[in-house]
Amino acid sequence: MQAFYSDQFVLPLPVGHRFPMAKYAMLRDAIAQHLPTIQLLQAPRASDAELLLVHVPAYVTGIADGTVAAAVMREIGFPWSEAMAERARRSVGATVAAARSALRWGIGASLAEERITRTRTKVAVFASSTMWLWPRVSCRRSAHVRAGRCRWR
Repeated sequence: MQAFYSDQFVLPLPVGHRFPMAKYAMLRDAIAQHLPTIQLLQAPRASDAELLLVHVPAYVTGIADGTVAAAVMREIGFPWSEAMAERARRSVGATVAAARSALRWGIGASLAEERITRTRTKVAVFASSTMWLWPRVSCRRSAHVRAGRCRWR
């Protein structure tokens, strides 16, 4: 299985910021130690074309160059920086790469996610990662995914 990460892009957060940025590297390290058969790959950079499939051009440009409205940045929850813009592209790239891996190999994971995306496939979430399973599987809990107790449909 391939798992895509982007934890090398650490955001310069203010002292006392509530977001636990280190959890992404800790997750990747734990997977490398305990699940050595998983192929860990650096997340590719999402292209403008991929981002424009779901965002308006002004948003993509604004995130890239830091000109996005202050209200948008407050909603994101991080101060703008070049590292934040690159991490955002890599996070999307990890999701796209994991989905492509699932289509090709039956399973793929993104370790760069912070939210759940539901599609026509089942999505299992554990820690701060998203696992894409294809073909569809029936799983009630993420613990079932880890234990291999999912029924393929």
